[in-house]
Amino acid sequence: MRVARLLAVGMVLLATGSVSAALAVEPSNDQTDKAAGASTALPAPDRDSSDPQTAMQVQTPPPQDGSASSQAAPSEDPAVHSQPAAAAQASDPTHTADAPAAASAPASAAPAGNTAAREITPTNDLLYLPVARYLQDNAKKALASTDLADRQVLIQFYTARMGSTLWVNKHGYNDAAKNLIATLNDADSWGLRSADFKIPELKPAADGEFSLDDLTVAETRLSLSAMEYARDARGDRIPDPSSQLGTYLDRKPVLLDRRTVIDSLATVADKGEYLTELHPKHPQFVRLREKLLALRANAKQAEDLKIPDGPKLTPGTSHAQIAILRKRLKVAAATTKEDGTPADDTYYDKGLAAAVVAYKESKGIDPANPAITSTLRRSLNASNDLSEAKLLANMEEWRWMPDDLGKYYVMVNIPEFKVRVISDGEVIHEERIVSGRPDTQSPIFSEMMRTVVMQPRWSVPDSIKIKELLPSLRAGGDPLRRQGLVIERNGRKMDPYSVDWRSNDIRNFNVYQPPGGGNALGVVKFLFPNKHAVYLHDTPSKSLFNESTRAFSHGCMRVRNPVKLAEVILNKDKGWDPAMVQNLIAKGPEENEISLDQPIPVHVTYFTAWVADDGEVQTYGDVYGHEKRINLALQGRWNQIAKADEKKVSPEDIPQADGWGNDGGFGSLFGSYDERDSRGRKKYDPGLGGFFKQVLGGF
Repeated sequence: MRVARLLAVGMVLLATGSVSAALAVEPSNDQTDKAAGASTALPAPDRDSSDPQTAMQVQTPPPQDGSASSQAAPSEDPAVHSQPAAAAQASDPTHTADAPAAASAPASAAPAGNTAAREITPTNDLLYLPVARYLQDNAKKALASTDLADRQVLIQFYTARMGSTLWVNKHGYNDAAKNLIATLNDADSWGLRSADFKIPELKPAADGEFSLDDLTVAETRLSLSAMEYARDARGDRIPDPSSQLGTYLDRKPVLLDRRTVIDSLATVADKGEYLTELHPKHPQFVRLREKLLALRANAKQAEDLKIPDGPKLTPGTSHAQIAILRKRLKVAAATTKEDGTPADDTYYDKGLAAAVVAYKESKGIDPANPAITSTLRRSLNASNDLSEAKLLANMEEWRWMPDDLGKYYVMVNIPEFKVRVISDGEVIHEERIVSGRPDTQSPIFSEMMRTVVMQPRWSVPDSIKIKELLPSLRAGGDPLRRQGLVIERNGRKMDPYSVDWRSNDIRNFNVYQPPGGGNALGVVKFLFPNKHAVYLHDTPSKSLFNESTRAFSHGCMRVRNPVKLAEVILNKDKGWDPAMVQNLIAKGPEENEISLDQPIPVHVTYFTAWVADDGEVQTYGDVYGHEKRINLALQGRWNQIAKADEKKVSPEDIPQADGWGNDGGFGSLFGSYDERDSRGRKKYDPGLGGFFKQVLGGF
């Protein structure tokens, strides 16, 4: 009976609410107690119950004599049990409870024949601590900086298991704790910070015993650190990028259920492996991590591969920088020159020239010739100047990505100005894009492509109606007719001269450009409905695709060869060949919406570092400043972040009727209004049409 009496005394100690109230179950040599006592197992936590009192009730076996078994109601505070009842049980030599439990009537003794299957084997490692009470009492003190939701879940968790510990026993940290601590200390290698995880040091007193207070603190802190690591691995260091960094970053970490995390940690054999498995599995995340580890190990070697400024070098010349360039582009030196004389690694041969041309083409450096210039040096040094900060920012973005990108999907990477179609992990199509300007950015998000539209019309968005059309309309001009725009209301075409633009809200009118050769959207667009109202589309203006930095649009993403993209997508979705797609574009109806049978995931991303299949890291400019914002957030410098928020049109954006004209507001975008027509109204002269050179090149 010794074990039962010890457990009953432990309940009295737990009921005091003191951190020092703890119970270590000692082994017993009293075989008569083991033979006489009936065992009652601790129930598993009830995940379907939101009431921790219900979760902690101990199930007792039905009485063998046919009488009803009564059970007292639990106390109002599930972390503190009824002290008088526990004391009564402790003083009752016939009480046979085998584990801490809610105050209840003694269970009837089981028949002797069932004793072997139901008895409990005492162990030195069984320890119960008032962790739930410690979490409650220190919420505004020692634990104020920890996550509130984590604390609430742990209170429920430890209450349900009566304070039974995961990480400590009376000898200090157990093996599970040591495994977990090793993982927390290795957090830096995964792009996290080991310093973020508080691991109390446990030291025994002079007599070799550990303080129960220290054990309680250690148990609590280690559980909180494990929970924090699980969240950080999933991207929770920046829990809401849209509100914290700017609405253009429309992503949010997807966290695991907190109770699932701690329940899993309580059951899995390898606690550290469980936590590291929570990091992204995407190949790019894995490669970026490998580069992070290599960068830290080879910092000096990377510095030696930078190419200093120098003269323009062409094939057939010799220079010390050629040897560095060979290492950067991984091109071995030829043994002889063109004239047959010996050559060394400082000689610029044909093999290296071909590699230089290929590099320039991949980076969009124009002209893509073999000359080694300042532009080439800057590009090479930028791609070689791979900082920890860049790698960490890109790894963090991967934590926000969906776990499953799809077997077949479209990825648009804004800093690279590229769109790709990926099937089973392989790129099957790639093309250049033009993205939004820094003041009208292409947002970062994921959605499903559902429709391909042939010969689309361009509907002018409210922001352009208000800020760039309304001023000239109020001034008496007509910025619509000369640019082929049509204005409708309730499906009826309107004469813009017939509308009083000082009293009418232009947002109530539909302004669009019909399909045609000069249509802003070209011949095809790809719709993946989203709150940002952006999409992929064609453009009649192709010259901007030759620029290395292609941020020119109002937010949508223009594709250099959208017909080929349509062929790839519609072949996959409907089995159509290129001839059928081209025929629909040339001869099909206007605004021909083709619904996809299987919607395709579209991921608009912002990765400034990408590891190619050959292991080379491609880096791109931080065109919108998102990389900088992410790094500031990871460093805790929140007050230095200049958020990038989408500009929403509101009534306050509508300019006042007075003061708009040739010299006011946006009127100057539309040319001169000095001449008047036969009705006395000012004539509209679009002049150079600077606005439409921007807009009609593609929204």
